[in-house]
Amino acid sequence: MKAIPQIMMRLKIKPDYDKAYAESKMFIHVIVCGHVTAKTMESFLQEFYHPDRDSSEFYRIVVLSEQVPDEEMGSLQERYFSKLDYFKGSVMVMKDLNRVRLSDAKATLILADRTAPDVDADDAANIMRVVSVKNYKYDAQVIVQLSQYHNKAFLQNIPSWNPEKGDIVICLAELRLGLLAQSCIAPGFSSLMANFFTTRSFDENQKTNEEPWMKNYRRGTALELYCRPFSDAFDGMSFPQACEFCYSKLKILLLAIQINPTDPLMTPQINPPPHVTIDVLRKTVGYFVADNATQVDRAQFYCTKCHLGVEEVDLIRKCDCQPAHLESHTPVLSGPGMKKLQKQTSLRQVSSIYDDEPVESKIWSYINQFDRSPKSHSVEDITKLDGNEAGSPTFDSTGMFYWVPSRSIEDVTISRKEAATAFYRNHIVVCVLSQEKSQICGLSSFVPPLRSSVIKPEDLQDIILLGDPKYLEKEWKYLNNMPKVFVVKGTALNRSDLRSVNLNTCAMCVILGTPAAAGDKNSDPTMADKSVILATLNVRAMKFSEEECPGLKEEQDNDFVGMKQYADKVINRRKRKHSISQLTGYDVPLITDLVRDSNVQFLDDRDEDLPGTEFYLSQPYIGGSAFTASVLDLLMVTCFFNPTVMKCIHTIIFGGASLELERIMAEGAGLIGGAKISQPAQNKNQVSVDLVTVKSSPLGIHVGSPYGGLVIDALRTMGLVVLGIYRPVTTGASKRYVICNPPETFIVEEDDQVYALHRANSVIQPVLRTRLNSNQRRLVDTDVQSLEKNLNALAADVSNTEQRFLSVLHIDRPDRTGTLTQEEESPLLGRSENRPLRPAGPSFATLERRGIDEELRIMEQKLARMKQDIAFMQERYVKFAFGDYT
Repeated sequence: MKAIPQIMMRLKIKPDYDKAYAESKMFIHVIVCGHVTAKTMESFLQEFYHPDRDSSEFYRIVVLSEQVPDEEMGSLQERYFSKLDYFKGSVMVMKDLNRVRLSDAKATLILADRTAPDVDADDAANIMRVVSVKNYKYDAQVIVQLSQYHNKAFLQNIPSWNPEKGDIVICLAELRLGLLAQSCIAPGFSSLMANFFTTRSFDENQKTNEEPWMKNYRRGTALELYCRPFSDAFDGMSFPQACEFCYSKLKILLLAIQINPTDPLMTPQINPPPHVTIDVLRKTVGYFVADNATQVDRAQFYCTKCHLGVEEVDLIRKCDCQPAHLESHTPVLSGPGMKKLQKQTSLRQVSSIYDDEPVESKIWSYINQFDRSPKSHSVEDITKLDGNEAGSPTFDSTGMFYWVPSRSIEDVTISRKEAATAFYRNHIVVCVLSQEKSQICGLSSFVPPLRSSVIKPEDLQDIILLGDPKYLEKEWKYLNNMPKVFVVKGTALNRSDLRSVNLNTCAMCVILGTPAAAGDKNSDPTMADKSVILATLNVRAMKFSEEECPGLKEEQDNDFVGMKQYADKVINRRKRKHSISQLTGYDVPLITDLVRDSNVQFLDDRDEDLPGTEFYLSQPYIGGSAFTASVLDLLMVTCFFNPTVMKCIHTIIFGGASLELERIMAEGAGLIGGAKISQPAQNKNQVSVDLVTVKSSPLGIHVGSPYGGLVIDALRTMGLVVLGIYRPVTTGASKRYVICNPPETFIVEEDDQVYALHRANSVIQPVLRTRLNSNQRRLVDTDVQSLEKNLNALAADVSNTEQRFLSVLHIDRPDRTGTLTQEEESPLLGRSENRPLRPAGPSFATLERRGIDEELRIMEQKLARMKQDIAFMQERYVKFAFGDYT
């Protein structure tokens, strides 16, 4: 291979990768640059040209790399000969940008190297590539990957960086750690959300030898997140009405809406209150979960004239009544693909805005209010700050997170003895295995979701950072305003350190990957996860005695009282079936963060994964106990086809989207707050992730019933948007797996838990309903039929007993003149006709009468129980009919 370029040079033959791109009127080209390898491009192309993406056939990928294509890349070009072009060059050279015709490209996608020895240097290189592209064409659309969150702020220093024109930054560490944080609240949520980022297919009719639970899981992996405008039929609908209509009629799940997406003031609203309605003229868009683009187009094309009586959802397509405002007026190409691409609405993210009080003024007020040097404050003091009433919590300037004055890391560092005697319960243990010279892993993205203002102050869980204080000091400047965060010197490779932080009573243990030390180019990439694997095995091998957790007995699920922001907490996740003396490390809820997805095979010897199993099909990932940033690599493709989806994802993971927060972080001041700066939480439209146990909540009435009824009931009566189910692999098993939005006919089981999104400050008003919907009528009819059957059986028993009773009354009337009745004569006893009546013992009729009395007593008890069933059914009917199920 190395000799070929020299031979071409001598023969003066110009290779294809040194030529210029020949633009075609049949295709739009997209430029891909940055960290380009044959492996990353193979995954990229499979995702980009997936059959579910109906418009991808009109695009052509143009790779611009500084390396000569190797044999693997050449093989990839042959497989995608009509869709992939490779050119050697640099984005930093204007001549090369001319060769690939960047001015005519639809977008430029810049890939990051997650395993780079120095990720900060790699991020800096990608930011410079953005500068070069914007310098060449100021309005070019750029989608760039960055590894570290703190480097994200530098993009806002680029004058021509404009999210309104489709510029998107995907911070891998931010999303990865945000998903891990939400998994501490709702285990498995990281797998549920990450499956939305990759396009996969599932054939319901395909016959396989896999277990039924694996089939349920794979069906959910075929779902993706889409964004579409609404048709005129939705105009004036509230979100609950639109969500119910989409789910029942169109067979797609609506997660959020965004009114006028081109308005910088508007952000996605998840489960907004009923007064927020869809305004078609303001181009309201919805964020949907569906199997493919054809399914989600139903929301855009549904017509009340043409589709009102249509029962088959596949027949809901574009009709002649299609309003003009849903058509795209921007021609994107000429040729046969033009008409199809013009149908799609081009949505762009909003740009940063300036509110009434500039961010710079708030930051200056913050700097003047507090001493720049951190002061010692009580770690538990989150309620007594300047300018606030006693007992009221304090939040940052955006109102999204709890806030306390800055503290030094020494103020929150506690010894092993102090941690052991603190008897932490329901806390979160974060095992950071990085060393002093390691690159930061980005804890500033992990802690904020756990300090969201939607959480009640009494529900804030202690966060224990177990690691090297010298390393954590580099992370602490981003965490010093977060309450209830402690540092313990130690390592997850030492069991004594793990026992000191009360690992056996924690709500979740997170073992974070260890980024390589900056400049370490000789490290073996296959050994990048050795520390987290050994730490995971160390935790699994631990055993705990009863003395280590005094007073902890076998716990039952608590009753659901109202809407818990923390979704049943740890009790529902750690129900014991054995005494505490038998508790082992396998019972500790654990999430392992991997650098390389192939290392998942070493985490648990109880898994039955075959060699070569894809990461998304591995049991640790399916159950939410393992995660890796590689599942986020293809999110760039999703953002290209649906630019506004990234904002919806950010809203779900971090509880809300705040343009002000992005600008504050760009200033480098961290979270700011205090007098005249902090904002009340109720001013923010935030969302929380809940994991609700079905049997201990009002949703328990749906056990044994179809899943579709549960979704509608949760939306109407509890204000929840249900995403999926977290179910045991087998009945009573400790291992669970994620099922994303199962079919409506999927039967709910007693041990199921459901993922749900709840808007923090929305109030679901009771809605008067004159009749039950079909699902609720079916539930009531089922109860009525069952009750009628029991009543009929009881009536038959009563009739038979009554006849026997009357018969006994007739039998038990003997002639007391001294002779026996005919029934009392018995030839076996040798009685004569005139023999006197013997007084000894009760008669047969008397004994039978006593038996009948006992039967009547039992039937009275049955009747009393049935009366209770009737009262319960009547109560359910009233609550269904009037929407007042609280």
